[in-house]
Amino acid sequence: MTIARQFAANLLHFSRQTFSSQAHEQARTAIIDTLGVTLAGGVQDGAQKLRRVVAPSAAAGKSRVLGTDLRLNALDAALLNGTSAHLLDFDDSNSWLHGHISVAVLPAVLALADEHGLNGEAILRAYLCGYETAVRMGKAVSPFQYRHGWHPTTTVGIFAGVAACAVLLELTEEQTATALSICASLSSGIKSNFGSQTKALVVGQAARSAVMATLLAQEGFSAGQTAFEHHHGYFNVFNGSENVDPSALTERWDGTPYILDREKSNNFKYFSCCYAILSPLDGVLALREQTGLTPQQIERIDVQVHPIRFPHINIPQPENPLAGKFSLHYCVARVFVVGTLTLDDFIDTARFADPATQALMHKVTLSCHDQPTTHSATVTLTTTDGRQFHQQISGARGSSPANPLPEGLLAQKFMDCATRVMTPDDAQALYARLLHDDYR
Repeated sequence: MTIARQFAANLLHFSRQTFSSQAHEQARTAIIDTLGVTLAGGVQDGAQKLRRVVAPSAAAGKSRVLGTDLRLNALDAALLNGTSAHLLDFDDSNSWLHGHISVAVLPAVLALADEHGLNGEAILRAYLCGYETAVRMGKAVSPFQYRHGWHPTTTVGIFAGVAACAVLLELTEEQTATALSICASLSSGIKSNFGSQTKALVVGQAARSAVMATLLAQEGFSAGQTAFEHHHGYFNVFNGSENVDPSALTERWDGTPYILDREKSNNFKYFSCCYAILSPLDGVLALREQTGLTPQQIERIDVQVHPIRFPHINIPQPENPLAGKFSLHYCVARVFVVGTLTLDDFIDTARFADPATQALMHKVTLSCHDQPTTHSATVTLTTTDGRQFHQQISGARGSSPANPLPEGLLAQKFMDCATRVMTPDDAQALYARLLHDDYR
């Protein structure tokens, strides 16, 4: 049996189980969080530019473009919503994937759900299957891809999107295998575009491609049966055969769903910057509170992170607020100056150019530690009179069940995001509907 066929058989077997209330709750939380950041992302400059390009030639349909009055065909709605969902880089992430699961799954699922009048349990089930696929594909290929420069949110996440869509539309095993194989040729995304609007655009394109592959497979479109294991197939081209372990795909998908995994759970952001920066920020905020130091008293802030985190956050002088999302130097300086980070710190050029922030940014250094935990970080403050203060962080808040997010934080995050496009009363009413799995 080919990899694609075994992959499809395991996915569909997994989809037929009765999911626990705990699994539904985790999926519900992720979906609500993603819808909130999608609404806020939809009013950003990049989303507006994309709509101006896409909407004039897009066929009308039943699929919503969130935060607007537009209803388009499923392909273009998935593209626009997928891009909006990731523009703020405020969406959840997962360390098995080495990327962002929900934006890889939800925009494609919602576009097809709108088109077919599906809601509630059908969307939750599709999401859970997409999440499981993202983790299992991540275990197979992501560590190498992430280090090599691919962007696993899209190069791997596209398979999560198509898996969820296949479950949503109840594709057969053969059709599902075909859809997966089509995506082996549609997969794309490189990390050199981090810090630009193109990072989010490729997420939207992956969502569109997932929808297209699903619909093509439904129509009987053909694809190579050995698209994964062929010597010119996905595994060898993206990873090299020695950097792949397909067992997570080919073994039976039994046991506890990965959305309930306690080792590498779904990680929700409380600041809209790269997830790799959150642990250092927690350390900086702890030292800021403990010491009561002012920016003028700081001689240097030294941060150490895991080597896998270092390359894409080592940006001492970002060009603009959006690029600041991937600059540890900017984020550390800004959070020390004002005591928090907001969406506007990565949008407003005046905040970005704040003299106190810019001055402190040049006093931040970044290097690698030799600890095994990828989420860990160390922060050292050195004052102008020679004192030093140290903080070790094992992981960002919310990075494990033992280190949960503060109660109510995600609800407040949703309200902060949603009220950028609607009144507080409307946002509260939407939140209440979403808690009851009403995604219409």
